[in-house]
Amino acid sequence: MKIPSTPEELVEALTLVSETSKDVAPEDFRYVLYVRKSTDDKDKQVRSLKDQIAECREFAEDQNIRVVKIIQESESAKQPDIRPGFRKMLEDIKAGVYDGILAWHPDRLARNMKDAGEIIDLLDKGIIKNLKFKSFNYENSSAGKMHLGITFVLSKQYSDHLSESVSRGNKRSVAEGKFLSTPPHGYFKDQEQFLRADGDKLHHH
Repeated sequence: MKIPSTPEELVEALTLVSETSKDVAPEDFRYVLYVRKSTDDKDKQVRSLKDQIAECREFAEDQNIRVVKIIQESESAKQPDIRPGFRKMLEDIKAGVYDGILAWHPDRLARNMKDAGEIIDLLDKGIIKNLKFKSFNYENSSAGKMHLGITFVLSKQYSDHLSESVSRGNKRSVAEGKFLSTPPHGYFKDQEQFLRADGDKLHHH
């Protein structure tokens, strides 16, 4: 199977996925915990590396998931081939070092189609035997892979539009005279984010 590199190819590939064969008992799976937080994560919902590790460890304990390694990365997942930790993790999985991956959410693993397609392909071949996520419910079945693939596509779209809309929103706010940061002394931001003179402060200073 060709590794998908566009959302269309990914969706097409997902319609062909088969049920993964299991040759190791699920309770014996060795999981690698992958956590990622990059400077381009403008989304306030994304936990810090420390929080992702703590929440995933707690989840692993509750779910009886055996974590044998933690990989931390401070790189963006928008572009493929720039995350050495992610690349090494996939190579180790192919070499049989780990059976599955645990992450906080699918968007920690991939926000581009090449990496997403590779994960789906390794799942389909049974090389990745299972995925577990703290804040996303994944079932290792055809329907589960389809859901995962759609989530990867949405993560990519979200990532693409976020950078566009943040810069567009900032430009618009400045053009309208709205202040983005802390107002200077003697001024305050009203409910609409416009700068207003604070009469009291201006008279006292």
